[in-house]
Formats: sequence, C-alpha cells, structure tokens
Amino acid sequence: MKLGIVGATGLVGSALVQEILTNVKCVSDLYLFGSFKKECEWVKISGNRFIVHDIDSLLSYDFDVVLFAAPAEVSKQWIPPLLEKNSQVIVIDGSSVYRNNPEVPLIIPEINAEVIRNHKRIITSPNCTTTLALMSLAPLHKEFTLESFELCSYQAASGMGKAGLQELEQQCCCWVNKEQLQVSVFPRKLLFNAIPQIGIFDSLGNSEEEQKIVFESRKILNLSQLPIFATCVRIPALTCHSIAITASFEAELRVEDIKRTLKNAPGVKFYDNTYPDVYDALDNSLCHIGRLRINPIRKNTLSLWVVGNQILKGAATNMRQILEQLLIT
Repeated sequence: MKLGIVGATGLVGSALVQEILTNVKCVSDLYLFGSFKKECEWVKISGNRFIVHDIDSLLSYDFDVVLFAAPAEVSKQWIPPLLEKNSQVIVIDGSSVYRNNPEVPLIIPEINAEVIRNHKRIITSPNCTTTLALMSLAPLHKEFTLESFELCSYQAASGMGKAGLQELEQQCCCWVNKEQLQVSVFPRKLLFNAIPQIGIFDSLGNSEEEQKIVFESRKILNLSQLPIFATCVRIPALTCHSIAITASFEAELRVEDIKRTLKNAPGVKFYDNTYPDVYDALDNSLCHIGRLRINPIRKNTLSLWVVGNQILKGAATNMRQILEQLLIT
C-alpha cells in the first residue's frame, strides 16, 4: 500500500506516523507532507529518518490512501483536487471539514466501524473530545439506551497544537521571570487560569467545540434528536483532556451492571471506586473512566469522570484504527 500523511510534523501528524510504523505492516511506501508550502526537510520520527515533502507535490503521486492530520483549511484546499486527480485514492481526514457531510462516514471504530463500508472515498475522524466522551457512553447506550447527556470538558493546551504548547510554556517562563504574560493563541492568559471558550461563540453562546460535540455525537450514535449540552474549558495542562459526564438512560441503572459494561468495553480502562487523572493517560490510547456515581437528582442517571490522550485516541490512534478497518472491509 502506498500511503501519504499530510501534516506529518504536527503533534497529531508525528504521532500518526508512529502509529502507522508500529501497527500497520502492509505499507510499502510512506510519504510525509507538511501542512503548508515550504522547502523539503528531514525529520526523525520513532527512530526513523524521513523527508517531509512540500505539500505542492502531493498531487504528483498515486496513493492508495492519504491521511490528513492538518488544519481544516489544508483539507479544504487539497482533498478535492486529490480525489479528482486520482480516481482510486481514499482519504481519511482528521479535520472538521467533512464531519457534517451526511455522505461522509464519521467513525470511531469501537462504536460504528460498520459504517466505513458506506464511504465514497472520504472517511472522517471526530473531534477529540467527542471521541473520548463516546468511548464511555456508547457501550452504556448499547446496554441501557441513552436518553440525554451533559458534559464539561477540561482541555489541555496541546489541543491547539504546537502553538498552544509553546504559548503555555512561554507564559510559564514569563511568570518565573516576572515578565508580562503574552497572549496570541488562546483568547486569554492560560497560565493559572481556566478559559470557558474553545472557538468562537454562536448566537446562543455555544462555542465551536461545544457545537461539534453535539452534532458529531448524534451522527456517530445515529440519534439525530439526542439532547446534548456541552461546556468546554481550556486549562493549563500540557496534554490529555478530562471530561465530567452526566448521562440519563431509559433502563434502570444498577452500579454492578454499569461496572461490568465498562470493564468489558473495548479501548476502556475502568477505575473501580477511584478515578484516573492526566498522568494515567499520557503514554497510551485508552479511555480512562472512573468516579462512577448514580445521580440522585434525576432518575436513571449516572455521572462519570473520563480522561484520555487527545493526541492519541482523540486523533492519531483513531485515524490509524480507521485505516486498519478500511483494509479489512
């Protein structure tokens, strides 16, 4: 298989390269591309040295599959001509560009892998927060039938890529040196702060991130009217998102049944009578779930604490899993 990866030098892109090298054995040719125009450069990823090609050369190759781990504007500019130029290529896109398109499968392989067969040469991967939330809710929905859910996410600086990490690190240095904190990537100072805004707000006061969670969750679960309410907060963690979820179900809930379901769910690590934190998720792709409580305020309602690495399962690992599923479909 001849495989291309666009955005290969970003946080998600470099993690995706490692995922492919470690897990996908049928790749005969692997080509890496930057997200924007620039001179070719050499990079070292997972002990291997690669040349990163200028994206302008993307259309010069006949790929079987191309994975986009790049900003939305890159996907919007390059995917249409790529599909037009090569009638056989299949694209797996990690950006938001095609997620709202009803013709494009939106996939979390543990949840709706069967939908991949409906692809029309584009498959897309969800927003990282959506993925981590549904990894906990989908197995419960299968068992108890989900009626609604609310969540509050606490999202790391690296959700904004390398620029987000750099800004937080620069603010740390400025604080140590008693200099004024500089702001350019985030809407306000992130150091020692919590910012309840990720993306611009709509007319109802919902941020872009919150809107994505609502739409994408409904699409993946195939529940077009599911009531969902989200609040997304940026915090000064480096990596890994944490989510507090409250979910209501049709069936009567018993703690032992919930625990059994979560313990047997794929890609999940359940913490019985305790809870995970960011350090548990730093170097793995599992969705870590704990602090299970039956909510006394609403009937058949529970609360969970969920932590996951948004660069891995929230993005790179999920895209690699989509590729593997595509190969066996």
